[in-house]
Amino acid sequence: MDHRGDRTVSTLAPNYFDRRFDDLLDIGRSRLPSLAPGWTDHNLHDPGITLLELLAWVTEAQMYSLSRMRRDERAAYAALFGLAPRGPRAASGYLWLQRLPGSSALGYTRSLVLDAGALVHPEQSDSPAYRTVRKQLWVAGQVGALYTRLADGRVLEHSATNERGNVLFLPFGERAGARDVLAIDIVCPVDGGLFPARRADADGAVITIGVRADATSGAADAAGEPLALAVTLASGAARHALPVVDDSTDGFMRSGALVLDVSGVAGSPRQFTLEIRAERGFARPPRVSRIDLNVIAVRQGRLVARELHIASGLPDQLLRLRESGLEFDAAGEPVMVEVAEDGALHAWRRRPGLADSLPADRVFALDTAQGSICFGNGVNGRIVPPGAQVLLSYAVNDGAQGNAARKQRWVVRGIDGVYGVNPLAMEGGRNGVDHLDQRREARRRAREEHALVTGADVEAAALALPALEVARAWALAGGANGVLDLVAMRARPAGVEPDDASGTAPETARWLAAVERRLAPRLPLGLRLRVLAPRYVVFGIELRVESADGYQESALQAALGATLQARLALVAAHPGGMQRALGLGVTVRDLAAWVRQVEGVRRVLSLRLFDSAGRALDAVATPRLGLPKLDLRASVLSVRRPAQAEVR
Repeated sequence: MDHRGDRTVSTLAPNYFDRRFDDLLDIGRSRLPSLAPGWTDHNLHDPGITLLELLAWVTEAQMYSLSRMRRDERAAYAALFGLAPRGPRAASGYLWLQRLPGSSALGYTRSLVLDAGALVHPEQSDSPAYRTVRKQLWVAGQVGALYTRLADGRVLEHSATNERGNVLFLPFGERAGARDVLAIDIVCPVDGGLFPARRADADGAVITIGVRADATSGAADAAGEPLALAVTLASGAARHALPVVDDSTDGFMRSGALVLDVSGVAGSPRQFTLEIRAERGFARPPRVSRIDLNVIAVRQGRLVARELHIASGLPDQLLRLRESGLEFDAAGEPVMVEVAEDGALHAWRRRPGLADSLPADRVFALDTAQGSICFGNGVNGRIVPPGAQVLLSYAVNDGAQGNAARKQRWVVRGIDGVYGVNPLAMEGGRNGVDHLDQRREARRRAREEHALVTGADVEAAALALPALEVARAWALAGGANGVLDLVAMRARPAGVEPDDASGTAPETARWLAAVERRLAPRLPLGLRLRVLAPRYVVFGIELRVESADGYQESALQAALGATLQARLALVAAHPGGMQRALGLGVTVRDLAAWVRQVEGVRRVLSLRLFDSAGRALDAVATPRLGLPKLDLRASVLSVRRPAQAEVR
């Protein structure tokens, strides 16, 4: 070890940045005897030595440039990773209407229109200041009933569960197919309707359906592609297709709002039903705890409209934005510049630099780091005339300081009293990204977002898809014709195996296609991915046991069922839990051994296995890609008390 000051430097890992051309050449030449024993001419005239000198020179130049990279070079390298500087991001969230003391929102009997940009702030403070995102039609009505119409004709009622707001339910059923429909009955007051008294006031306005989804599912890009939701408004015999303007729920997979255009609805129905379905079904069934009407999307920040500056008429004039926190990113124009000339307003265009501009070009350059605007000098870009009015319009926000805690009471301009609360935190506010943040993100992407080369890479990437809930994955070796087979299993909510006597796999074709779609772009060229579901072999058990003294039959029967479910679990109920190996069958001997280990079992009286058709089995044989699936509902588990001793 080498001690230098207060630092300890390991001599086992030399710092190659200290090496120069001669050092690198000596290192390369010293490796030749072991790497190329037949190469004996190491003199300068040898072409191989010349090539080695060239490589040493290139290496020295690269090491020099890495430690002395300019900021524009760093930005160019960051662009290779898809990274670009951006301004602060605004926090956002949703306000849900609740019956709060002092709130008169529910007292409205006619629908209202909230303009985009309406001020929103906490009840007891004016900050942080939020604004409504879009022009919204606030419907004076409530959800009367909420239910699911399944493809097989069954109806699942969710109204009571939805009203509680703290219990998860499946709004599209367990299969969540293309023909499963979520229906929301909405009832308006007697003297009201969908639209306000002046229908023209609602032109361009939208209605919103709020969704509070399962927070344990992670990010919600489950389908790997935009999910096409079809929404229909039914009122009596009339039916109107409602275009989906925005869906921040990603198909009911995360909390957000479904934004609907109702401009095509005729009349102003007082009672109507919203029917929602996925045109191609869902990758996995959504799980939500609350669905409601009139959720308001809000965003932190404000718009600075036509900030006035007076031009000096000097070349290269510099104007600074009076408000900090400029919003900008790689796309879009962060600042709109208008200059009053010759009795008219002229829009000026932004350029990355003014060196290539002509003398008459109305252009400017924006320095986002300094928050300043530079105009031309008469040679490179036009000079702003002296005394001319310069109007700057831009958006600003408070970045991370604009985030707000959950469950606050909020006031919305245009609605009397307290409107409601934000059940989830107002979040997403982040400060701007500079070159240090870009370097940190580039290193993370280079380390984590690499190509999926090995089977272990593919398995790990599949398990890292939280929205798709991949619980188990096996990459199969020996794929032919450049095809890699991946067997994947979906997680079981609460560790419960779907109780389906038909043996239908929870891994639907759409779910398998979604997993494949997410992983395929990361595979090397020439390798294709095929995602398969395991083959489930359904079987049942007829079991009769005799209990020990002092054990109740019902308690012992429940313990037997729990033991069998745990031993034959296909997906572990918790990390590190027991789960069945792929391709491993079940024998009568296995079952008897597990049953005898249950506390309270004196002896096994009889044990029989049978398949889904009721035929007796000696063992449950599974194919290579198969798993045994116990149908506990079709099984019979009986417990007999111990026989009484005979009296002599």
